[in-house]
Amino acid sequence: MTTARRGLPHWRELTAVFRTPVGEHDTGLLRRARMLASVHRVRELYSGRDALFEASRAALRNEIAEWISGDNGARPADAAACARVIDDMAAAHVTAERMLFAEPPVSAEQLHSAWFDVGYLAGRWADLVAEVVDGQPPVPWPLERR
Repeated sequence: MTTARRGLPHWRELTAVFRTPVGEHDTGLLRRARMLASVHRVRELYSGRDALFEASRAALRNEIAEWISGDNGARPADAAACARVIDDMAAAHVTAERMLFAEPPVSAEQLHSAWFDVGYLAGRWADLVAEVVDGQPPVPWPLERR
């Protein structure tokens, strides 16, 4: 595993696990991130089961936060913030992925906006890793998330 910091994956690894099968060297965090993406994909197939969907997401976020705390000694609030960003990245990635195959096709602007959200969250992840592991507060971004 190529890591940005001790045990925390680089944003590229996170976005890769959202679209690839389980790897032999995946950490517990990467396996659960992949599961989050799967939960987001399945949700559309089972409308009306929002409570089950939310419970699954919450359980996976808690497991990710526990993994981050245990692996990096991060404070629980910081680890929970990281888990939320991973969940948001998984949701944004699945949304953008769906748009690639939408019928009728979505506009270029809609597709760009969806992938922009993924990129924004990848940047947020990188900032959180620097903050949680190194204690480096993020530089304020000039762009607001849409």
